[in-house]
Amino acid sequence: MDRKVKDRFRDWNLLHKSVVALIAAFFVSVAYRAVIVIDSAFEVQQEAVLPYAAETIWPWIYTPERRSNWQAWQIDYAPYMGAPDKVESTRLARWKKEYKRWHAVERTTEVVQARVYATVQESDKDTRWFRVELTPEGPCSTRVRLYDMVRPKGYEERFWFFTSLDDEQKRVDASLKALDRWVDGTSEGCATTEE
Repeated sequence: MDRKVKDRFRDWNLLHKSVVALIAAFFVSVAYRAVIVIDSAFEVQQEAVLPYAAETIWPWIYTPERRSNWQAWQIDYAPYMGAPDKVESTRLARWKKEYKRWHAVERTTEVVQARVYATVQESDKDTRWFRVELTPEGPCSTRVRLYDMVRPKGYEERFWFFTSLDDEQKRVDASLKALDRWVDGTSEGCATTEE
């Protein structure tokens, strides 16, 4: 007599098979996420059209004393070397989010007068690439784009960064709104000349 080997998996009902598939999918997705965040950064951005000339907005973009007024979570800048609107100039940026405080060394990486301002900030917590682009759309209209790319230093912070991505986006949104308020409060307004 031949003995047949019983196929135990065939005897499972659909519920058991679904549970095993769900557990396997969970572990595969966690492993995939763990590999993806080994060397990753996360980008947040916002843009708006402000009713000012690019030359009116520009001093608010590169001047450290003014940047701390409109950039959310940044409370102070202390210059190290060079003028802030020159490439390779450095300064100390102090941050505060709720009760947490940290500082970073900021270096200017790109400047195109009244058009582009880009920096990189290195801290013990993260590395941030910040970029502002001003695109004139008329004599009294400028499109302002804020980009902020964040790469947390710790692997665990990169793995769970999606939990704080919403806070980072809100920070960029609030910064753009504050920039509009500050420029509006200090500018004489934009007057167009008709010929």
